[in-house]
Formats: sequence, structure tokens, C-alpha cells
Amino acid sequence: MGELEILNYYQLAFIANAIYLLTFTGLIFISFRLVRVQRENNANTLGKILVTLFGLCTTFYGYNIFSYLRINQLTQSFKLSELESQGVDISSVAESFIAFTGHTFDQGVPSSFTPEPAAAVFLLTFAAMIIGGIWMKLTKD
Repeated sequence: MGELEILNYYQLAFIANAIYLLTFTGLIFISFRLVRVQRENNANTLGKILVTLFGLCTTFYGYNIFSYLRINQLTQSFKLSELESQGVDISSVAESFIAFTGHTFDQGVPSSFTPEPAAAVFLLTFAAMIIGGIWMKLTKD
């Protein structure tokens, strides 16, 4: 597989990830809307549990999306670095991508399916806001 094929393949993966991210954005909106509606209608415990489950499923979906993005970035860097280690000349764009992600052929195939730290903090914050908005008594006093 040449450089252009690697770049094209991962560009398609990044486009798919962008579509998943748009879906995640919609689910975030729906989650916060559900929290608001259940608070306004003083939902019973079953309603609170269902909204909590929906919010946690949305969080897990976001975890998968951010992890998918990170593993694609690392794998693209690995594949370009592998190509370079075989003696194939690669473009300066590919070299800068390898330098940006910092994952080279010598480090082996990336196997960690975890998002970047900033994405993890975002997901934890989102989950806390959902759970807190449902189960905590929030007053202006």
C-alpha cells in the first residue's frame, strides 16, 4: 500500500468519524433536553433511571467515537512510518503527520482503544452533568 492509498483510506475513516460526531452532538442535545423535561415534570424514579441510562449510553457512544478517532490517527502514523522504514520516500505532509502524532513503526501497532485526555475529561464532565442534573437537588439558594 502506497502513501496515497494510506492517506485516502484514513481520510475516509475520518469522514465517517465526523458523521458519528454529528450524531453524538445530536444525542448530547437530546440528553440535556430529557434532563430538563424530567425535572420540569418531576419525573418518578423509573423516569429518572431511564434518562440516566440514555445519558450514560450517549457517553459511551462518545467514548467510542473519540477512541475510534485516536486509534485511526495512531494507525495512520504507524502505517506511514512503516512505509518510511521500508525505504520509500514519503512526502513532507506525511512526515509532519508522523511527527504530530508521535507514533512510529518502532513502537508497534497501536492497540489502546482510549480517547485523548481532553476527550476523556469532556466525557466525564458530560456524564457528571447528566447524573447531577437528574439526581441532585439543584436550587438557586
